[in-house]
Amino acid sequence: MVVGAFRKLRDAVRGDDGRAKAQGYLKPIDVDEIARRMDLARLSSDRGRQELPPSDSPGLDSIEQQITQTLEGEWAWHGAELINNLRAYAARLIAVSVSTELANLRLGAKNTLAQLRNAHHRAEAELGPLGERFVAYRNELRDFQEANRLKRTARPPSNRYTTLGLLVLLVGAEAGLNGLFFAKGSSFGLVGGIGTALGISFVNIVTSFSVGLLPLRWVNHRNIVVKLFGFLLAVGVIAGLVFLHGFAAHYRDATALVGEDRAFAAARETLLASPFMLADLNSFYLFGLGLVLSALAIWKGYTFDDPYPRYGAHWRRAEHAREDYSDEHAVLFDDLEEIKEKTVAELDAGIRRIPLFPQQAANVRAQREAELRSFQAYETAVEAAVNRLLAMYRDVNRAQRQSPTPKYFSTQWKLPRSFLRDAAVLTEIAESPTPPIDAATALEELRTLSESVIAEYEALIVKYPHPTQMPR
Repeated sequence: MVVGAFRKLRDAVRGDDGRAKAQGYLKPIDVDEIARRMDLARLSSDRGRQELPPSDSPGLDSIEQQITQTLEGEWAWHGAELINNLRAYAARLIAVSVSTELANLRLGAKNTLAQLRNAHHRAEAELGPLGERFVAYRNELRDFQEANRLKRTARPPSNRYTTLGLLVLLVGAEAGLNGLFFAKGSSFGLVGGIGTALGISFVNIVTSFSVGLLPLRWVNHRNIVVKLFGFLLAVGVIAGLVFLHGFAAHYRDATALVGEDRAFAAARETLLASPFMLADLNSFYLFGLGLVLSALAIWKGYTFDDPYPRYGAHWRRAEHAREDYSDEHAVLFDDLEEIKEKTVAELDAGIRRIPLFPQQAANVRAQREAELRSFQAYETAVEAAVNRLLAMYRDVNRAQRQSPTPKYFSTQWKLPRSFLRDAAVLTEIAESPTPPIDAATALEELRTLSESVIAEYEALIVKYPHPTQMPR
């Protein structure tokens, strides 16, 4: 399709003088048609009666020149077509040349090998330290798991920002609600009540979260000493929180009864004397609300990280190191694997194609040789056609004239040269002075290059494996 379009464009640029359509490439020359088109019989008779050309004429007259120029024009057009066709044959021979195919595939394989070898230096500088860090953290995690008899994966921690927001919400909610309870006895009203409640709520929520995050999780530890210490500390802190909320409830009652100045001392006395006796139902609500929010903060602290102490930190450190190594590994090896696969596929395709090249090249050369022989016969036909047309002209001219004919009438016309000896033609059909590469030798080299590419890639992947394939 592309060649056809090119030919049409070439014909449009060249112009159409009727020769191409009349003759066609290597089409037999119709001498009779040319004679009729030139009205050769009438012209030769007229010029014979006029004694033209003169007997002493040294060369062809205008009619004879028109004959030769017409056929020479056809011959020149065919010669240009021959050169174009020979260039096409040369391109086809290059396409099925073992040497050309081998050179192209060799260049691609060597470029891939160079990229793989350069990747060793890049991997050593960028991937090596990340791999060493990952292995170190992974071994630390494994040792920690073995020492503490942990076989499960670490539980994912809560989102830190979500947890912080929830703690702030708990402090605000408890302070707001408690502020309503404390407002009754405060001289500053609701503002004073909220101020008092804010301090209690902050201590309550922060302490509750801390007891869930630290001592309560220590109870899960394998070491009996740590377990017992965590249990006792957690019980003590929780008891302190209960005492804090009890004191807050008694403090509210005391504020309402004796005022803020003496409320602290009065609340301490009533708490020690009768801890479960409260004067106002709202004080019970205050006590219960504090315990509920404290329990929620304790649960949030307990689930903030893995229940086993320090297990989550070890796990995350190893996981982050693995992700860093994996990301850098993907950046380096994804492109390399694609390049390697493409190169190996091209080499395999070349190995399949090359055995077909000698026969294909022989077919192209046979077609080219046949066209050269056809063109040689065409040139002979051009000379014969010109001489026949000249003979037709001269015979009628000779019969009509009284004077002798010019001496050149007996001379046969010859082409000025043969296109087959033209420099452009000789260049296109010239064979390379370098002996052709044997197909078997080329195949062996391509197999070696393919194995080298695969071996280089595998050496790199073995030295810097994917995290899932790293030796334990």
